[in-house]
Amino acid sequence: MKRYSFLLTLSIVTFFLGIGFDAHALAAEERVRFSAEAMLRGYTADFRQTTHPTWGDLRVGILPDLVNEQIDLYMKEFDGSKFPDPAGMVRVSDYFIYDILRQDQSSKEPLKLNKPFYLALRFNSGNLWRKRIFFWTGTAEGWRPLPSNIDYTNGYVRAITHLPFSRIAVFEDHNGTEGYASWYRSSRYPYGAASNDFPIGTKLRVRNVNNGKIVDVEVVSTGPFTPFSERRVIDLSLTAFQQIEESWKGTAKVQVWRIDAGVVLGAETKAVAEPNIASTAAIALSRNTGAILYSKNYDKQLPLASITKLMTALVFLDTHTSFDTLVTYASSDDAAGARLSITPGEQLRVKDLWFTMLVGSANNAANALARASGLSRELFVQKMNLKAQQLGLAKTKFVDVTGLDLGNTSTVYDIAQLAKHAFGKWDILQATTTWSYGFITSTGTPHTIKNTAKGMQGSSLVITGMKTGYLDEAGYCFVTKASSARGAPEVISVVLGAASDVQRWAETNALLQYGLNLI
Repeated sequence: MKRYSFLLTLSIVTFFLGIGFDAHALAAEERVRFSAEAMLRGYTADFRQTTHPTWGDLRVGILPDLVNEQIDLYMKEFDGSKFPDPAGMVRVSDYFIYDILRQDQSSKEPLKLNKPFYLALRFNSGNLWRKRIFFWTGTAEGWRPLPSNIDYTNGYVRAITHLPFSRIAVFEDHNGTEGYASWYRSSRYPYGAASNDFPIGTKLRVRNVNNGKIVDVEVVSTGPFTPFSERRVIDLSLTAFQQIEESWKGTAKVQVWRIDAGVVLGAETKAVAEPNIASTAAIALSRNTGAILYSKNYDKQLPLASITKLMTALVFLDTHTSFDTLVTYASSDDAAGARLSITPGEQLRVKDLWFTMLVGSANNAANALARASGLSRELFVQKMNLKAQQLGLAKTKFVDVTGLDLGNTSTVYDIAQLAKHAFGKWDILQATTTWSYGFITSTGTPHTIKNTAKGMQGSSLVITGMKTGYLDEAGYCFVTKASSARGAPEVISVVLGAASDVQRWAETNALLQYGLNLI
């Protein structure tokens, strides 16, 4: 193993191509011990180096300052045959386990990671079907995908994760592929395509990953007939290609997947109907350009309920309070509405309050978290309003940290701007997209917190932040940020004043789909 150094903002590809570092193969070893000094520099480790000249079948990239203590990294292959494959997916790698453990096993506290780290798994499939690394949840959810990209040259799928332990494998989806599209002239089939992966007559949706533009086509012939190294997955008629890219460019990087056979061919972005929104106010906004894609009462000030907690979280992060700080729950933290079942005198960590506030939207957790910052409640709220001013939220006002007070008001436009900033913070993104969080208080009482955004669970979109809100007077509220694929343009949607939980989810999905089809 040799040292490397780089910035977190470097791409995953840069990291695993080894710029600035080299990796040491573990051969038959299954455990690597890292010193405190080593953790300051960062390392990558390879397991079972058998088929690649320099890399193992599993790679784990430990970033500098991943943790603040000495750790061991444990890696091994396991028999995952008892775990059913994800629906419609085919496994194209071996099963592996990795586990990041503290060297001092006397501590019973969960290991805290300061940032995500990187994985790479070698796949054994010689095609261009879409591939992702999945991890086994051990629950009814089964296998869940990690945000992944593919290095076809070296035969690896790479992913980023914050999970210190996982069972992992690579699966490919035979309903979708990704690579490059080129074009050909055809007057007979203006929205025709040539594909070797899908039968003639199949309706496909083709998305340009660089600009988000979409066109629907039908397979009318086989092709393209090019070397695998070129990664050409489809040829489009000139008319179809021009809907997603300028013809002079010759090719476009695309994702391709099956769609309903009854769909009308052509550019989806040209004929998408506006969503029918019944909520009091709503907006769909491009996160990348700031353009308003849809709006209803975009500047009407309304109660934002527990969406307030995004600002509470931002101000708390500004105090730089350690997530490992122990907090003694006080009666002054009590609040109505959604709450953590806890009694005065019990102790828990700031991290537990943080996840309880953002995952379960517990109001007493928000009060306790504000108190843990060392600021008075009044001063904390003052800083929330100052932060709103700094972010340019001209029509936003806060009077409490929970959202229970109707004096907490904003507009869907301001909330979208708040979400753009808040979901850009790793700690907020991680908590708001966590579906379940468990911890134990000082009395030994276990707690499992479930995400209140249950209507978004199982969504096919890549969700990168979300927060619910509800008051009788405010109705059902929700803000989220999502994209159609990892790295694709994102849309922020906000709904205020929905009449029901079902309406909130339906209108959110309608806004997201509408916005994503436009960008």
